[in-house]
Amino acid sequence: MFLSLCSGGDRMERVPLGIEKLDKLIEGGILRGFSVALLGVPGTYKSLFSRIFASEGLMRGEPVIYVTYDRSPEMVREALRGIIAARGGSPDLVEKLHLVDCWSWRIRRAAEEEGVSNPVDFQNVYRRLKEISSSEKNGRLVLDSLTGVISVSHGETQREISEVFKVLKAMLKQNGYTQLYILYSNVYKKMIGPLLYCMDGIFRFRRKLEDNRYRYYISVDRLFLTEHPSELIEFVPSKNDIKLLI
Repeated sequence: MFLSLCSGGDRMERVPLGIEKLDKLIEGGILRGFSVALLGVPGTYKSLFSRIFASEGLMRGEPVIYVTYDRSPEMVREALRGIIAARGGSPDLVEKLHLVDCWSWRIRRAAEEEGVSNPVDFQNVYRRLKEISSSEKNGRLVLDSLTGVISVSHGETQREISEVFKVLKAMLKQNGYTQLYILYSNVYKKMIGPLLYCMDGIFRFRRKLEDNRYRYYISVDRLFLTEHPSELIEFVPSKNDIKLLI
């Protein structure tokens, strides 16, 4: 656990991401209850980043909620088991994960016990997240992805979606949940601005093709109440980890 002194002199808990070098650059982690957008094109390892964050929480004994729109529950669990095992933890910790299945409806199969059978109506998702976070407080949430939410929210306007997320984030913050939201930067561009505006932080992921291979970078564009670097930081991804080249 990391603590930080804020403007009023109060000590606030910081939640480590699980990437040691990056945690050191942001005063030990994200402030408890804050919301951070992971912004970038597909293939820049935003999901790996979020799974490391979730795995860190499970290994610390924290409640962890993982909402999956874009990948099957089986794939998410297997990825988390691999990360935890690579860090010397027990893969069985994944059994403590609250996995909110918003993926199964796409292939017309029944959602898992904590899943949502009709995520097209986001109120159903909101109620499930409120139920879980109210019973087990002070945890972590990953929503993979916010782009998936937008893609199934037929007919809802930019303003309506932004208002729903203000309510969602406020509820989760009240229950002590630090939140990561994955957002693809190359789709739904008209909606990105309002959604990013109400986030406490933005981590941007990039890739550049150099000498016929991709190089990957992360930048902390914004993180309230936190000193952080503004420059691009190169990282090397592997199956179960992200290594910063600093």
